[in-house]
Amino acid sequence: MKKYQLLLPTLCVSLFFMICSVAMAQSNQISGVIKDESGAAVEGADILIKGSTKGVRSSHDGRFTITIPSNPSVLLISHVGFVTQEFPVTTGNIAEVILKRNINALNDVVVIGYGSQRRREVTGSVASIDLAATKDIPAANPTRLLVGQAPGVTARQSTGVPGGEFEINVRGLGSLGAGSAPLYVVDGFPLGTSLGQNFNGNDIENISILKDAVSTAIYGARGSNGVVLITTKNGKPGAPVLNVSSSYGIQNIPSGRKVKMLNGQEFAQFKKDIFMDKIRYFQNREPDISEVPLDYRYPEQTKTSTNWFDATLHDNAPFQNYYVSLSQGNNNLHSFLSAGFTRQEGILLNTKFDNFSVRGNIDGKVNDNISMGLKVNGSFATNNLAQATEGRDQIVGASLIADPRDPIYNPDGSYHAYVGGHDGVFGFANPVMSLTDIQSRSNIGQLLTNAFIEISFLKNFKFKSSLNGLLNYNSYKQFVPSTIPGENAPPPRDARETDQQVNTRNYSADQLLTYNNTFGSHRINVLVGYTAQDEKTTTLNASGAQFPNDLTPFLNSAALKTAGSGEYGWSLDAFFGRVNYVFAEKYLFSGSFRREGSSRFGENVKYGNFPAVSAGWRISSEKFMSDISWLSDLKLRASWGITGNNGIPNYGALSFMTDNNYILDNNLVRGQVVNGIPNPTLKWERSKQLDLGIDLSAFQDKLTFTAEYYDKITSDMLLSIPLPAISGFTDYLANIGKVQNKGFEFAARYKTRVRTVGLWVSGNLSINRNKVLAINGPNDQLLAGDFYGGYNISRPGSPIGAIFGFKMIGIFKDQADIDKSPFQDGAIPGVYKYFDANHNDTISYDTKDMVQIGNPWPKFTYGLSIGGDFRHFDWSILINGAQGYDIYRVIEASTMNMDGVFNVLEESKLRYRNPQNPGNGRLATTNTWKWERESNSRYVYSGSHMWIKNISIGYTYQPPTPKLMFKSLRLYASGDNMFLFTKYPGSNPDVNNRGGINPGLDDEAYPLARTFTLGVNFTF
Repeated sequence: MKKYQLLLPTLCVSLFFMICSVAMAQSNQISGVIKDESGAAVEGADILIKGSTKGVRSSHDGRFTITIPSNPSVLLISHVGFVTQEFPVTTGNIAEVILKRNINALNDVVVIGYGSQRRREVTGSVASIDLAATKDIPAANPTRLLVGQAPGVTARQSTGVPGGEFEINVRGLGSLGAGSAPLYVVDGFPLGTSLGQNFNGNDIENISILKDAVSTAIYGARGSNGVVLITTKNGKPGAPVLNVSSSYGIQNIPSGRKVKMLNGQEFAQFKKDIFMDKIRYFQNREPDISEVPLDYRYPEQTKTSTNWFDATLHDNAPFQNYYVSLSQGNNNLHSFLSAGFTRQEGILLNTKFDNFSVRGNIDGKVNDNISMGLKVNGSFATNNLAQATEGRDQIVGASLIADPRDPIYNPDGSYHAYVGGHDGVFGFANPVMSLTDIQSRSNIGQLLTNAFIEISFLKNFKFKSSLNGLLNYNSYKQFVPSTIPGENAPPPRDARETDQQVNTRNYSADQLLTYNNTFGSHRINVLVGYTAQDEKTTTLNASGAQFPNDLTPFLNSAALKTAGSGEYGWSLDAFFGRVNYVFAEKYLFSGSFRREGSSRFGENVKYGNFPAVSAGWRISSEKFMSDISWLSDLKLRASWGITGNNGIPNYGALSFMTDNNYILDNNLVRGQVVNGIPNPTLKWERSKQLDLGIDLSAFQDKLTFTAEYYDKITSDMLLSIPLPAISGFTDYLANIGKVQNKGFEFAARYKTRVRTVGLWVSGNLSINRNKVLAINGPNDQLLAGDFYGGYNISRPGSPIGAIFGFKMIGIFKDQADIDKSPFQDGAIPGVYKYFDANHNDTISYDTKDMVQIGNPWPKFTYGLSIGGDFRHFDWSILINGAQGYDIYRVIEASTMNMDGVFNVLEESKLRYRNPQNPGNGRLATTNTWKWERESNSRYVYSGSHMWIKNISIGYTYQPPTPKLMFKSLRLYASGDNMFLFTKYPGSNPDVNNRGGINPGLDDEAYPLARTFTLGVNFTF
């Protein structure tokens, strides 16, 4: 018995060592490097152990380390654009794998409307954004990722508001009245012409931009301004991959981008000079010093000099971003989970943007014939906003023109609330006090979902049913205490509060049937589908006044309250189809058709038809090209189609009853009247577009090149037509007008590697010409703006929104100069001399002598990205710019207002004083206001500029052994909005205060900051 008792422990110990020995024998670590046929490292290749779900990805230098469970094993190695290879490995084997490019899957697949297509078979104009080149850019909003990345796509940061969307335009402004923003489609769900502020860019897998009609016509009445397709990340096959990233940055404004105004002493001298110059001119005598008001009699004794713009800034405002994601999958189920938090404190005091988001994406196979997926994204954003920033009378503009002789604080430490308001200077609210004491905040909650089921049957058929939903909650509150002054209105004033709430729900459902088959030299893909979408928005707004104090900023405390609510919505449905046909891998054809109905249009024309066709010829596949070994692919393509634009008010085709009370027998009687004329024939704008393109790939795909020509004509434009007063109405909405956009686009990319050094360069150039062909309105033109705020004109033969005003041809030197020039009523020496456009020898004080004085549309725009890597280090530079366009700097009608009511630019020292001291010939006299501030070419500047938009450098480390707990570590530094090269005197040549058909006007906006960021990324 004792013998067996001793044997049992011995057997257990022996068994333990046998198991350990077997485990050690079966667990081997394999390291290697993956390269392409040219010897360049392949980053992001998937290395999967055949027959299991375990795998890794290659690092930036192509290296990988994986532990195999048995000896021998087989690795499956794959990457987009390469042939998948099986690589047998044994104990101690150091693998060097050479992947061959898959010429039959050149550039693999491209996301298009309601599907995808192999790049080499695409016959439309589709641009793919290289997200790898933007990975280190601090982007609080995903639209930042589009800057300089694609030809024909303009992404402008017209304002620096934290978390703000960039202004995106595809192939020019195509509408006079219905908007020109592209359609955003996320995971197949058309969200509309705004991506919003809640979307986390870290969740994006790829972005495609559809530009021509054959690409966008399948979206019907929403496709004429281009389509931005965004696909979010899915789980990848293999072992779970945990990614954790964090970045921190600071934002500031370089001194070179700050507008230079007079300081306190200089402004006092300016006021003194104004007073004395008026006496010299109008009374023809030298003034006595005792006549000068005491406040500025001795400028050198001015005690206070406040730079109000600098005082409003939050220097080195923090930017923070935190993100974590988990990806995993096997042959049947993939999942992707993420959470992110972004905080961008504004460069203006007390402004801030916070966004928290979570995402869960799951998809997989039920069996060989059924697959399903669900994507859920929840987010919540808060905004601390400045009361208002755009324009002269708001925070930024007021900080430039406010009296610099007043202090920020009183001697007791309280705010000096009312700035100016004396010595003939306009009074403004202390901008620092406004930023800190006014409560202005919005909260935006959003839930975005996508779900689908796909069934394969009869070998070549698939049916996919998807349901999308969006719930958006947006609340806004502003409370202005009684201590805040108004313009020329000192405190105390009546405190006021505004509360708003907007709730939106948007649902869509898509039913897609596809047929895909290859037979002989023929390959065909057929898609037929039906989609329906419905959106409803409810609003609730209230305001209050006559608060007892500033301590209770709630409507319950207001003595006077008003409230209102509303509801509006729209719906559409559409049937569509598309056929893609390939013959012999070299002749390509595509055709699509969509019939769509929308609730926004007239009873008689609710449905419209949107056809498109395209063809391509892959010349490189012809036998006569077989000897050109350096050419990988050469394709010619052409497309034509019709798209639409439904961006008008929801009920523009209808007339409504509106409240109109009246007095009857001394009593108030409630009544209603018709508020407009209905238009049952109102329909969408139609854009017909021709596109011709060439795509080239050479030197084993190291070089790619694309060139395109397009011609888009938009007709049936949606505009308001003025009506005679006798009709009882002012205007009604109708389809009139025609606009043309045509141009050229070029894009090229070269990527190579010399041993351990990699280099890539990517550039694009866009040339667009915009022209109004017809309007058919009362005067065949649209004039927008005002006499002192700048005009834009749209008329046949000219671009949309051309800058319009008097043409300045000089400054009157003296009375003799006035006498020999066309008559300008009230002109005195030192005012602007204008061109007599109608040649009647009189410059009338209206628009009769105004002409086009500027073009707000660039002759060309460009983007250039340069990058490389060496061992563990990588770097990139992004450059973008625009050339040959004009900006109307309307803020200078205030910052160069010479009558002394505002502070003025430093340049004012070079103004006209008298015939003996005429200044620099650009700046008017202080002796009058007339013939100086009207819309005129004096305020028009060239906006040509070049941004070195981003500079990034990174270091990636991948441990050679699994002793460390992480698979890779990346450290990087990035500088955004780094260097600006321009002759434009404003701080931001991308500014566009009014937009639409009022482009190119600069009345000051939220400042644009430079950002320095440090970041770290761990992969586990």
